[in-house]
Amino acid sequence: MPSTLLFGELTRDSLRALSTEAIALVPLGATEQHGRQLPAATDTMIASHLAESAVRLVGDDAKVVLCPAMPYGFSEHHVPFGATISLDSDTYIRALASIGRSLSKSGFKRLIFLNGHGGNAAPGATAADRLVTELGLNLAVGVLNYWDCIDESVLASLPMPAPGHAGQFEASLLSALRPELVRALPEDRGAEIDDASRPLNVSDRMTGTTRFPQMWQASDGVTDTVSRPDPQLGSELLETASVAIAEYIKSFDAATR
Repeated sequence: MPSTLLFGELTRDSLRALSTEAIALVPLGATEQHGRQLPAATDTMIASHLAESAVRLVGDDAKVVLCPAMPYGFSEHHVPFGATISLDSDTYIRALASIGRSLSKSGFKRLIFLNGHGGNAAPGATAADRLVTELGLNLAVGVLNYWDCIDESVLASLPMPAPGHAGQFEASLLSALRPELVRALPEDRGAEIDDASRPLNVSDRMTGTTRFPQMWQASDGVTDTVSRPDPQLGSELLETASVAIAEYIKSFDAATR
């Protein structure tokens, strides 16, 4: 990726010159348990990769400055399992609003949060409302969940909950990115919980939002067990999402000039 697109590698003068026209793109990740097979930074890795890929695809069609990824999210539901660094919802909303406010004061008038973690979706939307409606900043804000960029029919055809958490879907994506980080499940732990009986093995995309005490613990913190991650499928899904994200960025650019 050209260094001129990376916020962290640009000087204040360069950023000031870019800010009035460029879109600031901030990947939103999380640092949280992903079962016994996937690393804690799974969501951040996926969101960061998709952001980079989308910026490459946008090319000269829009000016985009890629900001450092936000590695912490609203992950309170994962805290009981350990291996999680979470911001509570109020803190997370304030953090995203602070990022947006800082970018606005630096001259940026357009911002997209590219989200890689389900728990960030609702507070991310609230942060966007706060920036634009409550704070009244001269800032256009988009919040995009990467899984929403994958066609509904494609997700429905997959033989696993999608996007799910720490299961076959995310393992396939990560196996295309960092296969060495997808660990084999010890045979003696493979049949502890039948996937069909996991409360999390139900897609919110079809049923709305469901929450009840011990829901995550009853599912051992995952939607389904990783058996054989499919890196080819993961690559295809990443490519599909990258193209859709790039199209969103170009549409956002056209709508907010």
